Amino acid sequence: MNFINNLSIYKNFKQHTLNKKIYFSGVGVHNGRAVSMSVEPAKINTGIVFKRTDIPNKNTIKAVIDNTFDSSLCTKIKNKHGVTISTIEHLMAALSALSIDNALIKINNSELPALDGSSYEYIKKMIKVGINIQNASKSYIKVLKKIRVNDGRRYIAISPSSKSIINVSIDYPETIIGSSKFYYSHSRDNFINYLSEARTYAFLEDVEKMRTAGLAMGGNLNNALVVDKFKVLNPEGLRFEKEFVKHKTLDCVGDFYLLGMQLIGEVECFAPGHKLNQMFIKEILKDKNNYTIEKALISENPKNIYNVLDKTGSTHNITNVA
Repeated sequence: MNFINNLSIYKNFKQHTLNKKIYFSGVGVHNGRAVSMSVEPAKINTGIVFKRTDIPNKNTIKAVIDNTFDSSLCTKIKNKHGVTISTIEHLMAALSALSIDNALIKINNSELPALDGSSYEYIKKMIKVGINIQNASKSYIKVLKKIRVNDGRRYIAISPSSKSIINVSIDYPETIIGSSKFYYSHSRDNFINYLSEARTYAFLEDVEKMRTAGLAMGGNLNNALVVDKFKVLNPEGLRFEKEFVKHKTLDCVGDFYLLGMQLIGEVECFAPGHKLNQMFIKEILKDKNNYTIEKALISENPKNIYNVLDKTGSTHNITNVA
C-alpha cells in the first residue's frame, strides 16, 4: 500500500535508498554512443545526483528542475559548469515509483543508456537488490489550488487532492494511435503493472529529420516503438493496450520527480511532453502560495516489495490502442 494513496492513514515514513549498487550499459538513444552507468546508494538528503565519471572535476549534477535545459525530445540537466546529462526521465520514473529519495548515478557519457526504451530494466534490478530505509523523514509537495499551463492546445493542470493522480490524453489523428486516454494513480504496484514496460515511440517520418539534426542516432526497434501511420513496425507489436499513452504517463512521472519529492494532487493533461512538463513544475514552484511541503505519511516496509515483474503473460501483442 503506497503512501500517496493513503495520506491520512499511515505515519512516520522514512527516506529510502538502494541496498546495493546496480549496473547498466548500452547506447544513448540520441547520441548513439556506448555508455556504462551505475546507480548507487546515497546518504540521507542527498537527492538524486548524477556524476560524469568521464570528466575529472566539477562533474556532479543534481536532478532538480532548476538544472533542466533544452528539453524538447528528452529531459536534460546541466550544472553551472556546463556539464550535462540527458534522457534521464525513464530512470527518474523508476526512482519515483519505488520511492527512492537518495541515489548517486555514476555515468561515463552524456546520455543514459536507452535499454529497451522503458523503465522495466531499472525497476527489475532495483527490486532485486532491495531498498534500504534511512533514518530521516521523507517530504512531499502538495498543491493547494488549481494551476494550469498551456502550450497551444496542449496543457497540464493540477487540482488539490490527497492522492497523486495523473490523467493523460493524447491524439494523433490519421494514425494507429488515434485518441487515447489513461487514468493513473501513482503507486509502486500501479507503476510496475501498468507503466514500467511502456516504451518510447517515434513516427517513421520524423526519424530521418531527427537524425539529420543529430538525434535518434542510437534509436532502433529494440529501444523504441516506430509507427508508420497505421502500422507498428516493431515485429512483436505492442506489449499491451494503450502503450503509447502509458509511456507519456511514465514520462510525466519521471519529469514530475524533478521537484525532488513526490507531487500530491490530481493532474489532468493533454499531449504532455518534456518541455511542457517542466513548464508545469516551474509554475507550481513560482508562487509559495501554490503548495505546501509536508512530511510523508506511511508505515510500509519496502523490504516487503515483491517481484510482480515475474508474472505470466505480462506482455501482449496488441496493435490497436485507439
